[in-house]
Amino acid sequence: AEIMKAMGHSDRLAIVKLLCRNHPEGLSVKVIYEKLKLQQPVVSRHLNILKHAGVVRRLQTGQKVVFCLCTDKTNIGKMVRCFC
Repeated sequence: AEIMKAMGHSDRLAIVKLLCRNHPEGLSVKVIYEKLKLQQPVVSRHLNILKHAGVVRRLQTGQKVVFCLCTDKTNIGKMVRCFC
């Protein structure tokens, strides 16, 4: 239920779909907001909601930070097959 609630916003669903197409390397917040034509604070807020629901994870390598789907979880894997 928490995952579906997190997915219940059109912007968050668009973020998930975008990450589906760019898995497994993930995308930076900048790339996400530029591709979806959203403001950076909006994308950051939505990514935080998705992260707390366990839908995405934040990966940091040095100063580079990207977000990718948590496809190692069974529920997320099933969701990816449905939405992507």
